[in-house]
Amino acid sequence: MFLAIFKETAKKIVRNKKNRLILILSVIGIVLYATLAVSDNENILTVDKDQIELETYAEYGQKESRLDAGDIAVNSFTGLDTYSMAKREYELNYSFLKAINEGDITRLVDLQTSQTPSFLMEDVHKYLDEKYAGDFQMKEFERVAIFQQMDALAELDSVNTHIYNNKSAFQQLHSFFTGFGPLIILFLTIFVASEILTDDRKHRTIKSGQPLGFRKYIFYQSVTVFLIMTAVTAALVTLFILVTGLLYGFGPLSLDVTQYAYQDGYRGEETNFFDIPLSTFLIQSGVLTVILIYLFIRINAVLSLVFRHDIVVMIIGFLLVAFNRIYSGGSEETLLGLPAHIFPQNYFEFGNILNGVQNYLTMSDRFTFMNGLIVLAVTIVVIEIILYIIIFWMDRQKFERAVG
Repeated sequence: MFLAIFKETAKKIVRNKKNRLILILSVIGIVLYATLAVSDNENILTVDKDQIELETYAEYGQKESRLDAGDIAVNSFTGLDTYSMAKREYELNYSFLKAINEGDITRLVDLQTSQTPSFLMEDVHKYLDEKYAGDFQMKEFERVAIFQQMDALAELDSVNTHIYNNKSAFQQLHSFFTGFGPLIILFLTIFVASEILTDDRKHRTIKSGQPLGFRKYIFYQSVTVFLIMTAVTAALVTLFILVTGLLYGFGPLSLDVTQYAYQDGYRGEETNFFDIPLSTFLIQSGVLTVILIYLFIRINAVLSLVFRHDIVVMIIGFLLVAFNRIYSGGSEETLLGLPAHIFPQNYFEFGNILNGVQNYLTMSDRFTFMNGLIVLAVTIVVIEIILYIIIFWMDRQKFERAVG
């Protein structure tokens, strides 16, 4: 019986012109993103060759002029002299310039983990000011993350230009999940699932004589949509990895990525930051993706029974996914007087959980992968109970009359 429902539902999804259009647009979007957007990706700590040359010559000229003038005495107020400062800056800049001229990216990374040129620090602050405007907290988080990422690169045996500029396939997949990736996947899931049940009941003659309870039928249909959406998502992610990997390399799964859990003291204290392997991050992202796809398919079933109109179901589903962004951005420590980490909407954009942003914003250590699994599992149980109850009120006959 399941196989018959699977074939029928799968045929309906595949034959839907809107679904095919979305799939085609997704493939085109992946190719365009990999070939155009990723090609322009550049590490914020990238040293401009022309600028470092100018800085090197300027510091060299200042060093030599002070030496010729004999002005190398220590200033009694600062404890420094301009000659020594110019000499130190010149030697640092020259080391950077030499590494760039030789194309030695590994050496460049090592230099940046020891000391960043002052002019480059100014570029970092300008970048953060433009990106986050008055959001001091996120500016501080990304500042630490930028330099932690450089430290992580320094731990690799070798670093090429693509890895340095965050272009490799697995690095880009990390950026996808920490960005809009989870929302995109959930929006696509809702788009496909929203009309399955309502559209199905518009064609009652197809279902005539179906020897299966309504509850079991809805469950089989949900499992079918879940399997198809999981397979399509996996296929699109695989395509993303292959296209990006062929263009820029696949990158190291051993690379560490930033994580955060508040322990003590100032929010931005570097001791609150730590690293997890990129492979761990991607595995956890995959697990949460699968759970959320199933959750929203079952939520769509509930909404379909209550509202009985695919457009309404889709809009409400979109609003549920975007609830945090609409309501607050997810920065509350409590919600309705309860700890925020027990509410499922905080885990929809799970990239912010796995990289610690949610902990950082709420000064917490409770937004974790394991807590996310527990909260989402409980949410699924609650949705299943609600669905079980609703089917007593909205049985097959009443639903067919309401939709038809």
